[in-house]
Amino acid sequence: MHTSAAFFDVDETLITVKSMFDFYDFWCRENNDDDKLESYMTHFRSAVKNGTPREQLNREYYRQFAGVNYKELEEAGENWFRAKRLDSGLFINSAVTALKKHQANKMLTVFISGSMRPVLSPVASYLGVTDILCAPLELTDEGIITGEIGTPQTIGSGKKEALINFCSQKKINAADCYAYGDDLSDIPMLESVGYPVCVGKYTELARHGINQSWPVI
Repeated sequence: MHTSAAFFDVDETLITVKSMFDFYDFWCRENNDDDKLESYMTHFRSAVKNGTPREQLNREYYRQFAGVNYKELEEAGENWFRAKRLDSGLFINSAVTALKKHQANKMLTVFISGSMRPVLSPVASYLGVTDILCAPLELTDEGIITGEIGTPQTIGSGKKEALINFCSQKKINAADCYAYGDDLSDIPMLESVGYPVCVGKYTELARHGINQSWPVI
């Protein structure tokens, strides 16, 4: 039985890409849907510029997969990672080293990300991570993606909520846990554990972390 856990954001914490967008690029190109990709990214950039909340942007992203069979998405996620894994610059070595150290110390390692399980699962399997807290995709009884997601959304304060819920279920004290993040939006999650760590030395989060006496790797 584990008494503590190490929670890792994934995009730009463990890997150098934003998995949701990198996968969507892969998905559209595999399905000969370049126009859909261009249309979505144009809308996304405009929405970001206009200050659209991240929670809304997240929901809009998952609506792109409405009507898709979940198993098809799982297969595409495996194919995406198989191709991506060939990139020698995919992983952020300092964070992967920290993850492996926690695993060597028999600590539970957990992904916590706004991305989705079909994309995160092959990365987790490769790194020996068994628990994933991610976007709760809603499916029909037939396994078709509705395009909607449940709660909590695992971004911003939703990451903190997911982490606390996980610790409660596992009977783990969050004060004994580690959390790794790279973005200001990870602050609620980082503040909820006893051992927060910032990944990336020249970020806004790192500046905040230094003021809080948090380690920066």
